[in-house]
Amino acid sequence: MEKLILAGVALLFLGILLIFAGTILSIASAEKNVKIETAGVIMIGPIPIMFGDKRLLIPLALLAIALMLISYWLFWRH
Repeated sequence: MEKLILAGVALLFLGILLIFAGTILSIASAEKNVKIETAGVIMIGPIPIMFGDKRLLIPLALLAIALMLISYWLFWRH
């Protein structure tokens, strides 16, 4: 269980680092004609709430399904 908590904390810090790096890289490019598309998923328990551009919602839905299956597997195994 301690390894799982450590993995969660590590993934949280990795996500923060990736967001920070993406922000810095987008500011550094500073092109006027760049279209930025965003999408996100919020998992409340096993229920996903998705938002963002329609083109990005299909891969996001697949990610949400994978996260739901992983959460079911982790919390309902004996």
